[in-house]
Amino acid sequence: MTIALTGDLAAYEPVSATSPAAQLSADLQVTFGEGPGLAALADRRTVLVPDLDAAETVTRWPVFAPAAVKAGIRSVHVFPLLLGAITIGVLEINHATSRLLLPDEIGDSLIFADAALLIQTHQLVHPGAGPADPRLGQVERWAEVHQATGMVAAQIDADLTTAFVRLRAHAYVSGRSLREVAHDVVARTLRLEPWMDNRESED
Repeated sequence: MTIALTGDLAAYEPVSATSPAAQLSADLQVTFGEGPGLAALADRRTVLVPDLDAAETVTRWPVFAPAAVKAGIRSVHVFPLLLGAITIGVLEINHATSRLLLPDEIGDSLIFADAALLIQTHQLVHPGAGPADPRLGQVERWAEVHQATGMVAAQIDADLTTAFVRLRAHAYVSGRSLREVAHDVVARTLRLEPWMDNRESED
C-alpha cells in the first residue's frame, strides 16, 4: 500500500509505503511520469487496474505498465484522497496477481483512504509528526529528491521545475529510479551539465 500526495515539484510525491513492491510502483510512476496513481490524481476518481499486462493498459501507460509487470506487480487499485473539491493525494494498493477487488475489499479500501486522508491532513497541520500508524513506512528518501533538485538547479543554472524534469530525464534514460539518481547527486558522485543548444553543438 502506498500514499502519495501532490507536491511542489511533482503532482505525485510518495510519502508512505508498506512494502518494497509498493515503493517500487511509486518510484516507477515518479520516474516515468505516468501510471494509475497519476491518472487518479488528474481525474479525481478511483482507478482500478485488474491486469497491468492487458493490451488496453499497456496502450494507456506504455512505459509504466511493462516495467511494473517485469517487477512482479500485476494489478493496481487507486483511491483519491479528496478534501472537498481538492485532491490532496491517493491511496494505492497493488498485488502480485491479476485481480479485481471484491465489493467488500473496495469498501475497506475506501475506509483506509478516509483514514489516510485524516492522517495526511494532521501531518499538514503538524509537519513534524510521524505517521500515525507505524505500519505506514515513511518514504524518507523523497527529501533527497528535493535536495538533489536544488543542487541540479545550481549546476545547470535553471529553475527548480526545469531541474526536476532534467533529473527525471536522466533517471529515465539511465534506467534507474529517480531516488537512486537523486542519491548520487546528493553524494556528489553524479553531476548534471547544462544541455547545449544546437547552435553550441554546431560550433
